[in-house]
Amino acid sequence: MENQKACIVKSGFWYSADKNPFWLNVVGEKVFWLGMNNKTATSQLATQWCHVGHGELNGNHIFLEWSDIPVGKDQLYGSITIEIIDDTHLKVIEDSGNFGKSEWEWVAENKSFSEL
Repeated sequence: MENQKACIVKSGFWYSADKNPFWLNVVGEKVFWLGMNNKTATSQLATQWCHVGHGELNGNHIFLEWSDIPVGKDQLYGSITIEIIDDTHLKVIEDSGNFGKSEWEWVAENKSFSEL
């Protein structure tokens, strides 16, 4: 795959369409992330799943490898391709996990766990 000029995507705190929290840090063309299940009436924050990922920007896509960490119940891993709609909107277009075709929206430059 030929390297294309990467689109701009914001570092910071993001919510998926299901209100699961994600933190992304973009360093040049590298992308690092932390994601976890949201707190609900039946589940505490990160008790179902919590994963980290690392990948790269290429054109209007982010290509990541991710893995659950032993915080939540899930112990999965895989790859994911995310389309950059614009600097504050992302959409999962291909994955080897259980992401579905989720869309994410940028919320803030940072947010702590205690704010969730």
